[in-house]
Amino acid sequence: ELLNAFKKLIFSLLKSNSMSNVSKNLLVRGAKGKMGNQFVYKTRGNKTFIATLPTIRKNAVVTPKQQTVRELFGEASGYAKGAVANAELKAAYADKKAKGVTAFNRALRDYLKAPLVKEIDAGAYTGLAGSPIRITAVDDFRVASVSISIYSATGSLIEEGEASMNPINHNKWTYTAQQDISLLSGCMIRAIAKDLPENTGMLELLLP
Repeated sequence: ELLNAFKKLIFSLLKSNSMSNVSKNLLVRGAKGKMGNQFVYKTRGNKTFIATLPTIRKNAVVTPKQQTVRELFGEASGYAKGAVANAELKAAYADKKAKGVTAFNRALRDYLKAPLVKEIDAGAYTGLAGSPIRITAVDDFRVASVSISIYSATGSLIEEGEASMNPINHNKWTYTAQQDISLLSGCMIRAIAKDLPENTGMLELLLP
């Protein structure tokens, strides 16, 4: 509960400018640093923001859930720092369309949000080698890979492999079957999507 609330807070902060935009004020444009013990000025691109300083309780007792949140945020921050230290990744995360959102913040958010497998389309899958299984997978930034596993009605693994991304629509992936399966009824297809921070999202489809 606390963890989900924390994630929602982070997402809302990274999606929007939660701080007041004071760029039009010539007295503070481009300012950085604290003003007393109440406010802090931050500059993002050509915009200047003012925000209240967080309240810190020095003697507060940290609960196990709060410690989990702190550790998660530390891991996310570590990933974001590594991402922006890589020139290629930094350029990818620095989407010009996301105004006021830094590459660091986008990488941080990417770490906190797993990809989602929205659909497994087995309409063209016949059980024969070479027939396709199509997958729709999305992520807040980028789906890095989609793997497919096919299990028999008794739960035995029949085959597994990587799907190929559509070169135009990067949310669409296709897996080409490797083996012939004589009895499809009761078989299960599992699709696992992975993003750059290696978060995973899974969907399963039971064949009739």
